[in-house]
Amino acid sequence: MITSRQNPLFKRVKNALRDHDREIVLEGRKQVADAVASGWKPIAVITRGETFTSALFDQLSDTRSPQEVIALFERPHATFADLRKSDSLIVALDGVQDPGNVGTIVRLAAAFDCAGVALLPGCADAFAPKAIRASAGAVLIVPIASVTPHDLLHSKLPIYAADAEGEVIAPPPSKAILVFGNEGSGVSDEISVRATPIGIAMSPRVESLNVASAAAILLAKSYEARRGR
Repeated sequence: MITSRQNPLFKRVKNALRDHDREIVLEGRKQVADAVASGWKPIAVITRGETFTSALFDQLSDTRSPQEVIALFERPHATFADLRKSDSLIVALDGVQDPGNVGTIVRLAAAFDCAGVALLPGCADAFAPKAIRASAGAVLIVPIASVTPHDLLHSKLPIYAADAEGEVIAPPPSKAILVFGNEGSGVSDEISVRATPIGIAMSPRVESLNVASAAAILLAKSYEARRGR
């Protein structure tokens, strides 16, 4: 049993929780088991009170109630070219800063068979601990790529942008990009001027929806339309 904060494995996991640039940490038996079932091989599986002392483990856990098991994985890497290989819808996030929203939308991308998630500048990291938890482990099965506005605008794919003032139109076709913008300011001007705005029919009692809620509605509609086609 490891008892010291100076242990190399403890430091490695601590660094992955803080930086998550090369390695990431999943918490909880289900998330770890689901990742392994999906073919991901953990670098290390750490149990509370066995691998590390309970006190040491609790210093690593990112939740108020420790999950008893955490695992260290190599951070997945995908490119925009990887996302474009699929005939499914690409989800793009433009300055979405809340990691919980980013993780939730990654989970939605998995639920509705999207090609993957493209993260534009200003987005929270999809592999931050809070985002990983919100994705329920979907970050390991959904391709996630960092992209630039240039990548999107020169992809030759039709671009749609979620817009509270957009018209309620037919869902995007399968081979397209659907952009969701910043929680406060929406999609950036650089992209919105080249995109088709798409809105959601709803009561005038509410001005707009949370970005993750809007994503759930539009991605579900797109998925149903693809199934119908």
